[in-house]
Amino acid sequence: MNALHVNQLLMNANDVLRLAGAMLAVIALLYLLRPRQRRVEVPFGGLWQRVLAESESRVVGRNLRRLLSFLLMLTLAGLCIAALAEPLFGRRTTGPKVEAPRPHTVVIVDVSASMQTLDGQNGSRLAEAQAALRRWLVAAPAEEDVLLMAASGHAEVLAGWGSDRATLDAGIGRLHATDGGLDLRRAVDTAQQALAHSHNGRIVLVSDAGPAELPLEITPQVAIEHLRVGPARAWQPGQPTPPRNLTNLAVGELRVRPDPTDPSRGTLTVQVRNDAAQPVAAQLLLAGSDTAFDAATFGKTDALRRIVDVDLPPGLSTQTVPGVDLTAARFAVQVRGKAGVHDLAPWDDWGFAVLAERRELGVLVVTGSPEVDPAAGNLYLSAALFAHGKVKVQHLAAADYHPETFAAKDRARHGVDVVVLDQAGFALPEGTPGLVLSLAGAPTETLRLAQGPELAVRGEEHPAMRGISFQDTNFDKVRLIPTRPGDVILAVAKPRGAVMVARQDGARSLEWGIDLLETDLGARYSLPLLVSNALLWLAGQEESLVPPLLVGRPWAVDAPVNAEWQYVEPGQKPRPARTSGRQLLGQSEHHGVHVWQSDGDRLVARATVLAPTENPTLLQPWGPEARTLATTRVAEQRALALPRWSLWLLAALLIFAVEWLTYLRRRTV
Repeated sequence: MNALHVNQLLMNANDVLRLAGAMLAVIALLYLLRPRQRRVEVPFGGLWQRVLAESESRVVGRNLRRLLSFLLMLTLAGLCIAALAEPLFGRRTTGPKVEAPRPHTVVIVDVSASMQTLDGQNGSRLAEAQAALRRWLVAAPAEEDVLLMAASGHAEVLAGWGSDRATLDAGIGRLHATDGGLDLRRAVDTAQQALAHSHNGRIVLVSDAGPAELPLEITPQVAIEHLRVGPARAWQPGQPTPPRNLTNLAVGELRVRPDPTDPSRGTLTVQVRNDAAQPVAAQLLLAGSDTAFDAATFGKTDALRRIVDVDLPPGLSTQTVPGVDLTAARFAVQVRGKAGVHDLAPWDDWGFAVLAERRELGVLVVTGSPEVDPAAGNLYLSAALFAHGKVKVQHLAAADYHPETFAAKDRARHGVDVVVLDQAGFALPEGTPGLVLSLAGAPTETLRLAQGPELAVRGEEHPAMRGISFQDTNFDKVRLIPTRPGDVILAVAKPRGAVMVARQDGARSLEWGIDLLETDLGARYSLPLLVSNALLWLAGQEESLVPPLLVGRPWAVDAPVNAEWQYVEPGQKPRPARTSGRQLLGQSEHHGVHVWQSDGDRLVARATVLAPTENPTLLQPWGPEARTLATTRVAEQRALALPRWSLWLLAALLIFAVEWLTYLRRRTV
């Protein structure tokens, strides 16, 4: 025990002893003082002699009661002294004072996309969370140390340990919702690291109880208390059905299919979700631009392409819009309810897409038919190739064709992306995609021909057969192709066998058992569409849209590395891009079109999609490790929980007053 602590202890003990001595002296003085008895004059004293004789016999009893009263008063005085001296008795006398661990709390505020939903008590769910958090902060004990963190796809500390209440309140005011999902695992892991050296720590999660994009798969090491906002505030875990009281329209997946005869136009397919329990009358607004990047820029008048009225049933539905102008490289679709429809979650009303850049394809046509001029090729086939648009065609006679010359490893030298063998009995180059049209087949193949067959499409979902129909098409004869495991049958001759087959064992290839001189297919709409689909699939360009990126997750985009790249988020200033090998790296929580631009004016654009977990109608419990946060105000708790010593002191003083008044009454009556 140090000297200062000993001196303080002795000083406090002396104070208590002096107080005890003074109190005992006062009590003794009160009992030594005898109140004067009233003088009563009577006409004849002899009448009271008998009464006085009886009173003499009660003296002993009165003295005993007086002694008991004195002892009771001493006991009450001792209780008062003990109550006042309780802090002294509670001190350790064998060592220095040890204080209880200071409570530490990490507050995680969910700022994922669903927190923008406008069904909170103060507007949005995030605004409700800010108000609830401020009330909690006012009620929290002054000694509680708080760390404020915002969590979505990443965790950001807004106010660290030791921040005063004003700094924490300012951090609450800086909270803003993002377009990303909630990575609960990362948020809790970051909070536990902050609490690593605390022996009295907990986590408070402020959220709308929406599903986490990356859920918490481990049991946390510290207690998690959940402060729910939005519709989840009145929902208890274990209820069979979460509340669904939202009117919300949302845009999902976008797809575009260009018209093969006019690549500048196409058909748009958009998936729309109606979270209401009844059908909703709405509009689809289609916008296109080469420079727009988010809802604000796509929402301008000059970007608007089409407005389509639709009736949306409850749940998911697919809406198709034909004849869309595809001259712009970037697209956006907004779903908007008509008059009387109040959408409570406008943050998911937009969907974005970027058209894939169609690079020029080098096509080598090898002609083996003696009826066709090798320098010009089959005119039907040549016309279909040029209808595709971006092709550079080379013609070669079968006698001059050597497959090893056009191998994929030498593409930089020969510039051929796709080889077309028209009635030429040769193999395709190694690694180079190709289309084979042959009635003769391979030399080792048993030839099977069908005369005047009726062809039917089998693989309607395959990219090479989109929009194809052989109705009213005549074939003089076709070859039935023997199939092997892994082949995809695209068309059959009823009812005999396969006529068109797709293979993908290494390089992609297509085999058609037809001769364009033995059919009127060349005069039909299907041939240019067939050839265009074939080229796109063989070259890996069958998708009209660039695959989108998920908001909030890490991205890796293929791009040339021999350049300096700048990265531009929607609505943000350019900054140097991060690269790794042949990839551009990025991550953002802004929904829209993201752009990487090189110093050579090469541009890479990618659209984003919202996390599927960010559905404002979905709720889920966080598991048994999370319990609902108690919100009783500290002031109320203190009013109901007085220290025990103060209760003892009040009781002693009350008994003391009653006993003293009773004693005085006995002495004066």
